[in-house]
Amino acid sequence: MSQQHLPAGTARWVVLGAALLACAYLPTLATRFDFIDDGNLVYPAPPLPAGARLALVWRKVVANYEHLGPFRPVLWAHWEAEAELFRGDPLLWRAARLAWTACAAGALLWLLRELRVRPAAALAAAALAIWNPYRGEIWTSLTLSEGVAMPYALFGLACAARGGRSPRPWPWDLAGALGVLAALGCKNTFAALVPAQVLLRLASDGESLREAWRRHGTRAALLALTLLLPAGHFVVFKLGWRPGQYETGAAPLAQLAGMLRAVAGALGADLMGAGLLLTVLALAAGGRLKGIWDRHRAAIRAGLALLAGGVVVYLPISGISGRYSMPAVWGADILVAVLLTELFDVASARWRRPALVAVGCGLAAVLAAGVGRQQRFAARADVLWQALAQVERAAPRGACVGWVEGRHLNREEGIHFCWHLHARGRPDLTVRLLDADGNPVERRELAATDVAPRLFVTGGPAPLPAAGEPLKRFRAFYWRGARRYDLTLWSAGAGYEKSDPRPGGVADVRDGFERR
Repeated sequence: MSQQHLPAGTARWVVLGAALLACAYLPTLATRFDFIDDGNLVYPAPPLPAGARLALVWRKVVANYEHLGPFRPVLWAHWEAEAELFRGDPLLWRAARLAWTACAAGALLWLLRELRVRPAAALAAAALAIWNPYRGEIWTSLTLSEGVAMPYALFGLACAARGGRSPRPWPWDLAGALGVLAALGCKNTFAALVPAQVLLRLASDGESLREAWRRHGTRAALLALTLLLPAGHFVVFKLGWRPGQYETGAAPLAQLAGMLRAVAGALGADLMGAGLLLTVLALAAGGRLKGIWDRHRAAIRAGLALLAGGVVVYLPISGISGRYSMPAVWGADILVAVLLTELFDVASARWRRPALVAVGCGLAAVLAAGVGRQQRFAARADVLWQALAQVERAAPRGACVGWVEGRHLNREEGIHFCWHLHARGRPDLTVRLLDADGNPVERRELAATDVAPRLFVTGGPAPLPAAGEPLKRFRAFYWRGARRYDLTLWSAGAGYEKSDPRPGGVADVRDGFERR
């Protein structure tokens, strides 16, 4: 494990492997924009001179900080560049995301090879990382920060490992620092990368840390300077906190338990548990657990550092999501890759084969679950687009749409419904968020209005008392027709009709939809 150069052909199989892993998301090419993040990000700004455009992007970066708290200039640069290049074309956006997925897979494969993982084991571990539906939302959605940051983050780690064994390390050090800075410019929680990066730069071949510090300590410590960016942001954020921004507090045990569950879910413990258990048993029976630390010291150090740092960085934050498991779960991916590398060296086929079969079946199940989640995601977008197209085409000028929150519909989708309408040429329409009982729900993303809704969108079969008759029903099926999403567009009821006698009231709305 102490060789100084990677085997010939490494670059070729990394590129081919990355392309193969990304192909799992080919179905997303047929998916339109979603109603989670896309409504205010995928459409281009009006034509502007270069200086004015940069100033606009910076204002958005600052506004994002003022309203929510995160400082994300690199992420906003990605969003704005893609919006300008792709001009609201969902196919171009999806194709670019697919290519970025391949970049992330390639960066992970390269990192694993720098950590001396066998190619087959690296491919299996990367497949688990890329295909897992629990964290695959970063690829089905177009704009999530973890998906944008992942290639930069893993590139920074791989550069650190390469720089530690290179006779001319400074280009790798510079590239690694820039990679981590780019990841931090997408999300500050990627500060959890830095301890693992420093360890890889110190002892990329698993040397003693004391000896490694004597040889590489100064250069490795310089990589930690990137922490000044998130540290400075945190100080400014805490000193100047504003209502509406993210809140941080003590690290509760409940959040720790939630993060550990998130990592387990992102690792596919439910689908891969049997394969990983049999792998550990095979290694124990074959004597491969003994000495595994000495054979893979650099990889295990980096994996544990990522796992610990990625969990700790989220402890002050309330809330759990599959994507919050990153970068902690990347550490778990590295540890899985080490176990699979050792599995191939188990001499007894009696133990090795069942473990390999179980791992293969687990990966097939992960892939199937990921594709199923893509179908569900696409169906959800489809039924919302059906409703949006009907409202866009047939709603009278100045109409207000009541968006009824419930088990089948959420308020964030209503916000993006409004943004999509405005970006597609219907800024005259307003959306009023309502709870399940018809009471207004105020959100700062939408301008407040006291105009009575002339239309209602509901997700369930039962309308509000204020709704009249159904104007249109929308359906989208998924999982080969086994499941479906339903939406209904309603006219306003009699009470609203009496209170809104203006031209374009309820009767005109109904007539307009019948004509269209």
